[in-house]
Amino acid sequence: MKLWKWLVGVFFVLVLVDGALRKWVLPSQSAALFVLKDMVLWGGFVFYALQRSPLELPKPLQRTGVPLLLGGYIFIVLLQAFNPRLPNLSVSALGLKAHLAFLPLVVLMPALLAEATERHFLRGLWGYTLMLVLPLAALSVYQFFQPPSAWINQYVREMGSIATVAGHARVISTFSYIGSHTAYLTFNAFLSAGILFAGLRTNRRDLYWMGGLLLGATFVVLPMAGSRGPIVIILVVLTVLLTITESKYSSSLRFVATALLIVVAVVQGTGLTEGWEVLVERTVEASDTENRFEGVLLGPIQGIKRAGVFGYGAGSAHQAAVQFVPGAFSQTWLPEGSIENGIVRLITELGALGWLLLISLKTTLLYLAYQTLQRSRRPLETVVGVTAFCFILAKLPFPVVYNAVAGSLYWGTVGAMLGVWSVQDVRLRRAMALSAERNSVVG
Repeated sequence: MKLWKWLVGVFFVLVLVDGALRKWVLPSQSAALFVLKDMVLWGGFVFYALQRSPLELPKPLQRTGVPLLLGGYIFIVLLQAFNPRLPNLSVSALGLKAHLAFLPLVVLMPALLAEATERHFLRGLWGYTLMLVLPLAALSVYQFFQPPSAWINQYVREMGSIATVAGHARVISTFSYIGSHTAYLTFNAFLSAGILFAGLRTNRRDLYWMGGLLLGATFVVLPMAGSRGPIVIILVVLTVLLTITESKYSSSLRFVATALLIVVAVVQGTGLTEGWEVLVERTVEASDTENRFEGVLLGPIQGIKRAGVFGYGAGSAHQAAVQFVPGAFSQTWLPEGSIENGIVRLITELGALGWLLLISLKTTLLYLAYQTLQRSRRPLETVVGVTAFCFILAKLPFPVVYNAVAGSLYWGTVGAMLGVWSVQDVRLRRAMALSAERNSVVG
């Protein structure tokens, strides 16, 4: 296997486990470990560039608006890195890392899938499920049932009451933050849906088992993280998925619903539903639900009012920016100080023009993901199509630049989808050309 492929694999493993390294193994090297995965990914990109053009996307994509919109986004970020409103160049570097660190995946993932067989792809999914997902799920269950004062829940002491619910720790597994863990669980929920859909289309029992294991592990752990938003997003996105595929996958809908009921029954019998009971208790006691919905709906308007057309620069609203400004205790360089709403933060950095360009790019990617889903024939195509459509839709209004796990999974999924879409486009054009040739012969 080529070195750049190994480095891409190591990168994704580090995405999932670097939090554990920073918390438990080498806490004194936390800063170095935080950028290690970025160095591994860019190392893979460099080795890839030694063999092929590092900026060339698959040829079918060159007929779409993706290269122009992606290039425009990169240009805006580079321009915003030198916004005179930024406090210093360190914040500029932080912004560049947050926005651009994972973009090499858009080039590397299509190349990786182009050289992968169906067998290798499914073997990789089995390895991911058995060697990563299930052990991390077991760790999360153990963490949930340990007292907040236990060694494995040491982060609770740092985060205070926000990291506990009804006497239980909000689990983060091997991740550094709750938001990172829920991004990973959200991805797994959509991946399990893709695997189950692929199993139904091909009537393959191994895909049933894999999708069921992934769905069950996600179903058990997700409420233990104590976050309501990801669950709502998953349900909304899966509802959209089932709506647009109802006629094509009518049997799939019944199977997925049956599988979910079986998972619920099995989990209920093991007593692992306590996470859901705790989450319900938190939801009932919460008083900020309305504000959260308003933040999503009104975020673009508020962001444009605060940022104007040109914004305050890449990195200016990043949650870690204060640490790079000596003597600063808050983001005093921003109007009205620090910002909690992620949508407002993103618009504040890029400005109205930059944000609209990014939304145009994400919308275009969503459309291509929809086409990938509709054109899928093989299990690989179905898994990638379903996962990409769901994950891109889930992240459409929300930024992925402030969450390293969400960003890496988002751009990795986008890259995989673009690779599959390109293969499908070539196949479709060949079929159309062959049909036209046959019609001309008959005529």
